[in-house]
Amino acid sequence: MEILDIYDLPFSTKLTSSDDQHVHSHKFYECFYVNEGNIYHEAEGKSILLKTGDAVIIAPYHAHNFKRIPGQSCIHRDNMISADIFEKCCNLIDPGIIDKLNREHFIKYEFTQSDMENFEKSVSSYILSQNTEQMKKYNYCLVISLLSRLIISNKDTDYTGNEFASKCNIILTACFAHPNAVNRFYEQLGYNKSYASKKFKENFGITITEKINELKINYSAYLLWATDYTIPEICEKIGIESVSYFHKLFKKYYGTTPHKKNIKQNIDS
Repeated sequence: MEILDIYDLPFSTKLTSSDDQHVHSHKFYECFYVNEGNIYHEAEGKSILLKTGDAVIIAPYHAHNFKRIPGQSCIHRDNMISADIFEKCCNLIDPGIIDKLNREHFIKYEFTQSDMENFEKSVSSYILSQNTEQMKKYNYCLVISLLSRLIISNKDTDYTGNEFASKCNIILTACFAHPNAVNRFYEQLGYNKSYASKKFKENFGITITEKINELKINYSAYLLWATDYTIPEICEKIGIESVSYFHKLFKKYYGTTPHKKNIKQNIDS
């Protein structure tokens, strides 16, 4: 087994299309995803088939290798991350990721096509940057981007010890802006409505409808502050059909009317 210590940068990245079948480990964290094609990945005595969009994080000093499929090409993006930066980013997003890696040594998750395209654009900016200070910032931005997708894609993974609450948060984020958000939430959660409502109240201290309204209004405040959308446009984007109802809800949560000036004062204070 080869131990690779060749990457001394806090963050480095490369596209790999060959010569990746040797067993190796390294002192850094590696996060890779398959850009194109299929390939087998072997670690901890397990061999799994990875398809386009599949991603894996490998903990330091744990051996792994790829096994290419005869007659098929495959390209994967390999991101090498120093322990210092990786752990700082995990602490910011979710320290449970480190705990899971310590237990299981690797984590598999998924990237969408859009995720990969956006990350490739960010990598191009990073590589082409001639500004050292800017590249230091990119180090963290790129790692946060990789870890964020881990949390979003692993809908059924519980890092914090509460699987129900974790799953609810993921589904709420995906559906709160829909006009029929409550029903969509129940459908995606997959529990009996009566049971789900009771368990949700126990975990969050409010009802599902109250939580969805809270998310809608908080997001509307962000849109008011960060964009030039009109009130009707914001209502459409957060899934509220009645402008008058939106005004009523907004005042309930923010104690003021939904205007950019009011929101700016609220944020600055």
